Amino acid sequence: MKTNHLLLLPILWLLGTLPAAAQEARLTEARLTNVPTQTTSRTPVAEGPAVFGVFDGRFPCAEIHKDWKQPARPDCVKMKWRLTLYHDPATQQPTIYRLNRSVREGTWALVRGIPTDPEAVVIQLDSDRPDVSVYLLKGDDNVLFVLDQQRNFRVGDYYLSYTLNRVTN
Repeated sequence: MKTNHLLLLPILWLLGTLPAAAQEARLTEARLTNVPTQTTSRTPVAEGPAVFGVFDGRFPCAEIHKDWKQPARPDCVKMKWRLTLYHDPATQQPTIYRLNRSVREGTWALVRGIPTDPEAVVIQLDSDRPDVSVYLLKGDDNVLFVLDQQRNFRVGDYYLSYTLNRVTN
């Protein structure tokens, strides 16, 4: 019996697209479940039209101190951040950031590009002082990834990551 290969093409195409469709469905589901967590601290999270977002995270302190050109204390293993980003409610333009209720403050800006994606949205802390800027890649509305000075990903471990997650009251 002779097989007509042209009849098999639509079936093969359909079989090839099924794994891609399943992968897209899993990604869509993951995006839908990535919601901000409610804060567990006693300090309420800043709210209001001037607040762009509030993000919490923990990561090794040595690398960030190096970016800020400051020595890290020898006993400093991790940094705990509560980063509050403010913007102008009328124009939506970035204004200031506040780290841990005023341990550090400065300006911030939205810039574009990382080495692997020139269109990626990046938040630049201390945008008026690029020699000590910290770069945060916007993963989505709820997740920021801390980048190095060349805007490459930093790699954490099982205990500490270079990730900031949006928190709400």
